[in-house]
Amino acid sequence: MLDLWATEQEADLIRTGWSVSDVLFSGKSEFQTVDVVNTKAYGKMLLLDGLVMITDADEFVYHEMISHVPVCLHKSPKKVVVIGGGDGGTVRELLKYPEIEEIILCEIDELVIEASRRFFPEVSSCLFQNNPKVKVKVGDGVAFVKELKNEIDIVLIDSTDPIGPGEGLFSSQFYRDVASALKPGGVMAAQSESPWFDRESLIRIHRNIAAGFSFQQSMIAPIPTYPRGTWSWTVASQESIHSKRFDLNRFKKVESSLKYLNIGTLQGVFDIPK
Repeated sequence: MLDLWATEQEADLIRTGWSVSDVLFSGKSEFQTVDVVNTKAYGKMLLLDGLVMITDADEFVYHEMISHVPVCLHKSPKKVVVIGGGDGGTVRELLKYPEIEEIILCEIDELVIEASRRFFPEVSSCLFQNNPKVKVKVGDGVAFVKELKNEIDIVLIDSTDPIGPGEGLFSSQFYRDVASALKPGGVMAAQSESPWFDRESLIRIHRNIAAGFSFQQSMIAPIPTYPRGTWSWTVASQESIHSKRFDLNRFKKVESSLKYLNIGTLQGVFDIPK
C-alpha cells in the first residue's frame, strides 16, 4: 500500500503534510507546475509549484475575505478587476452583488483556469457560464494594470506568494499602477501572506503598498491548510479605512450565502490582535 503525502516546506523551519489518496492531475505550464490531489482530510487540493492554493474544505474563507470586505467598503462598486484568482472563487463571491456590473479576471496561467474547471467546478463554474458581467483575460496582471487609468472601482490582488510568476504583484511600482487604475474612492485588497511569516517580508509588503496608497488596514483569518494556519489580507485606499464605512445593508443581502463572514466578523475585521 502506497503512503502518499503532499508536503509544503518553509525553508528548513517547518514542513506541513497532508495524506493523499489520489493524484488527480499533474502538469507544467511555462510559469509553474500545477497539481491537483485528493487529500483524506481536506478533499481536493490545488498546488502551484508545490504550494497550497485552495482545498475543498476551506477555500471559502480566503475568497470571502478578499472579496466581501472591499466590496462593502466601497460606496458604489460597479467595475472590479481581479488579478490572479484563476480558480474563480473570488469572481464567484463578487457575482453575489447585483450592483457590480463588470468583473475582469486577469490570470497569467491558463493551465490554472483549466485545472480548476476540471476539478473544482463548484469554485470555477462562474468563469465558464457566459455571464455577460464576467470577462476572463489570460495575461500578465502587471502589464494589464498599467493599461488602466482612473476607470476601476475595486482591484483585488488574488495572487500566489511573492515568488515566481507572482513576484511582480508585490512591488511598489505595481501598487502605484493599481492606485492609478482606480477611480476616486477606489479600494484595493491584496493577499499579504501569513502574519507569522518573516517580519521583514511583511514590512516590505506594507511599505510597498504605502508607495501607492495613503491608507491601509490589515485583516486576518484562520485557514488550516495555509502555512502556519493563519492568513492576512491588506485593504488599501486613498481614503481612511474603518468599519463605519461598511455598507451593512449591502452585506446583509448576501450574508445568508456565506460560510465564514457574518455581520459581526465583518464589523470587527480590522480589530486584529496586537
